[in-house]
Amino acid sequence: MKDRKTDHTCVAVIAVLLIAILPVQSAVGAERIVTGGSPVLERIVAEGVIRVGVNPLFKPFSFTNEKKERVGIDIDIANLLASGLGVKLEIVVPDTFLDLFPLAQNGEIDVIIAAMSRIFQRSQWIDFTDSYYDTGISVMLSKAKGSGLGISQVKSYKELMNQLRNARKEDQLIIAATTGQGAIKSIPSFFPKAKIKEYPTNEESAEAVAKGEAHIMVHDEIFLNSWVKDNPDKALYRMTVFRKPYKPDSYGFGIAKGNQSFLNLLNMFIYDQLYAQGYFKQFMEKYLKPQPEGASFDVGESEL
Repeated sequence: MKDRKTDHTCVAVIAVLLIAILPVQSAVGAERIVTGGSPVLERIVAEGVIRVGVNPLFKPFSFTNEKKERVGIDIDIANLLASGLGVKLEIVVPDTFLDLFPLAQNGEIDVIIAAMSRIFQRSQWIDFTDSYYDTGISVMLSKAKGSGLGISQVKSYKELMNQLRNARKEDQLIIAATTGQGAIKSIPSFFPKAKIKEYPTNEESAEAVAKGEAHIMVHDEIFLNSWVKDNPDKALYRMTVFRKPYKPDSYGFGIAKGNQSFLNLLNMFIYDQLYAQGYFKQFMEKYLKPQPEGASFDVGESEL
C-alpha cells in the first residue's frame, strides 16, 4: 500500500512545477496568455489592466455624449478587447491626437485605438496592426465659397482639379485641415498649389469651411459625412461631400515596437472578433444611425 504522505508530497511537487511553467494570469481573471516575450503584453497580464489611448475627439469613433460619457466605436472595441483578455480597461484620453505616439513609446499606454490612419511616417514610430476599417480621404466643399473659383457644382476630385486648372486658379484654393492628421499629409501630392489653413481639431476645420474661411476641408469620408448630418443648420444645401474619396485610407491599432506577440494577438482579435464574429458591424450600426426621414443632404454614400 502506498504511503498517503508520499502521495501528497508528490502532488505538491507537481503543483509547484505546474505553477512555475504555466503562463502568468492576471489578478482579475485573465485567460492563460503566453506573452511570447512581449514587454507590453507581460505588463498587461501582470497588472490585469490594459490601457488604451483613444482619439480626444473623432465622432463616431471617440467622443463624449450628452451625459459626458466617453463613447464611440473605438471605445466599444477597447471594451471588447479587454473582455477577451480578461483584464480591466483603462481609457486614456490625451490632450491632442499627436500625444498618443510618445505615450505608446514611453509605455504609458499599451495600445492606440484611435481611428488612426496607417501611414509610412507613423510606422517609423510605432507598429501597426492590420486594418480594422478601410475608408478614404475625401473633400467637403462649401458651395458659397466655392462659387468664387467656379467650383460650387463640382462633385469629384477630378472635376475640382480640372476646373481649377482650366481657370488657372489652383493656387487660389484654400484647404482647411487638422494638424497632425493623415489627411493633411496628402495635400502636397493631391493639391500641390493650394494654400493650407491648419486647425487643432476636426470640428474647427469643418467650422472654418462653414464660415467661409476655406473652400474645402479634406479628411476621412466618415467624419465629413457624419459632420454634415450632425450639423444641418450649417450644412443643408450649403455643403457637399464628394462621393468618391481621392485617396484610400485605413485605420489600424498602434503599439510600441518590439512586441510581435502582442501584434499577432491584436491581428487575430481584428480578424476573429471584430469581423468573423460580427462585432465591428454592430458597433458601426450603433453609432451611424440612419438619416432622418425628410432630410436632404448632398453627401457621399457610405461604403458601410
